[in-house]
Amino acid sequence: MTERQRAALLALPDSEAAVVRHHGLDAEDLAAIGTARTPATQLSYALQLCCLRYPGRHLRAGELLPAIMLDHIAEQVGVDAGAVADFARRAPTRYDQLAAIKARFGFTDLSRPARGIMMNWLETEAMAIVDGRILLDRLLDELRTRRIVIPGVSVVERMTAEAMLRAEADLIAAVDNNLDADMRQRLDALVDEKVHDRQSRLSWLREPEPRVASASLAEILEKVALIHRTGISRITVDPVHEPRLTQFAREGVRYTAQAFQQMRTSRRRVILLATLRDLEATLTDAAIAMFAALMGRAHLRARKRLEQRVAISGREGRDRLMRIAAVLETVSRAARAGEDIAAALRDIMPLDMLDADAAIIRRTAAPHRDDVLSEIAAEYRTFKRTGPQFLQTLDFHGRAGTAALRNAMMVLSDLDGDWRKPLPADVPLGHIERRWHRHVVVAGKIDRTHWEMATYGALANALASGDIW
Repeated sequence: MTERQRAALLALPDSEAAVVRHHGLDAEDLAAIGTARTPATQLSYALQLCCLRYPGRHLRAGELLPAIMLDHIAEQVGVDAGAVADFARRAPTRYDQLAAIKARFGFTDLSRPARGIMMNWLETEAMAIVDGRILLDRLLDELRTRRIVIPGVSVVERMTAEAMLRAEADLIAAVDNNLDADMRQRLDALVDEKVHDRQSRLSWLREPEPRVASASLAEILEKVALIHRTGISRITVDPVHEPRLTQFAREGVRYTAQAFQQMRTSRRRVILLATLRDLEATLTDAAIAMFAALMGRAHLRARKRLEQRVAISGREGRDRLMRIAAVLETVSRAARAGEDIAAALRDIMPLDMLDADAAIIRRTAAPHRDDVLSEIAAEYRTFKRTGPQFLQTLDFHGRAGTAALRNAMMVLSDLDGDWRKPLPADVPLGHIERRWHRHVVVAGKIDRTHWEMATYGALANALASGDIW
């Protein structure tokens, strides 16, 4: 803290709201004050009592009192505020009064055993607090509540710092003792081993994957799998320590592998554990976001292909109509002239082309509708390998209504993109959206490509809605 901040910690109240809040005197207080004989000693008694209560320290000799505080207390006592001048000149009386006030109102000094008791309390509080200023403020409030006189800012600062250090040391010892030899070896390997000549495994784990691509998703999942292999998920930490572990994780993100190597072994491993816990959550979110982006891109590409096909079909359709118009004109002209219609048709186009045009027209005229899903199969290559890897790496949970989808996810995970393995006879279909049905079930059989794409699409939607997590 700056000197100004330190001075403000135990400053006398200098606002009306603060004075009214902290320096009100009740009937018992006024009765005790009334035992003093003169206005000056009565005012001195009241001032010292109020100062012991808030800010919780002794009133210093020659200390300048805020006018609003002096006037407020003098008014309650019923004496002139100017009597304070006489009080300031009589040090022996002030000390005698202070001893009497402490005895009557139960104030004690911060000495043994009170100091040991407060340190134990402070260390317990420090377990869940990582901000030293917050802990210091709590200590000051607790000292006031227990009527323990605050000796000075430097003393409580040292107590707070000591409690913070002990809480950190206790956490490091507790977590490090829970690590087995294999976990320690794997954690150490993150900073000791290299992915290549100039990059540690830890640096690789923290490397961003900004490009939307199946290879990017595969690398993110590989990072998550590496974290899983360290076994950190098996380490349970008391929830009270979570704030400090979060602070360790923030520190760990900034440290280089070299900085980790220079740390004390136990501290390094615990900070690595906290960092990996945070990285695991971040990478899991990144994997889910990448999966959703890939599914969105697949639909976008399918839509573009559909639009291109419709545009090409439109151009070809115009050419086809012109050919049919020529056929009709030829037939009409030959019939009117009594000519051979077959010969006339052969003169303008091959009969095979005429048959092809007729087939296309019949197919086009049949009731149907084009949709994006008719073009989605081409995107299957993106999900053939990374889809099963996504399902195998992350631990999914879901609401009861997603049971069919979760069963389908298990099937996909077991198939592992291997088409030599057949779909099970009872392949789940309850999760398939209606718009997918005509693509998934074709002539009474399951189209595997569309079933897998429909399942991945349903998973992306369920993750976005929170039905699966």
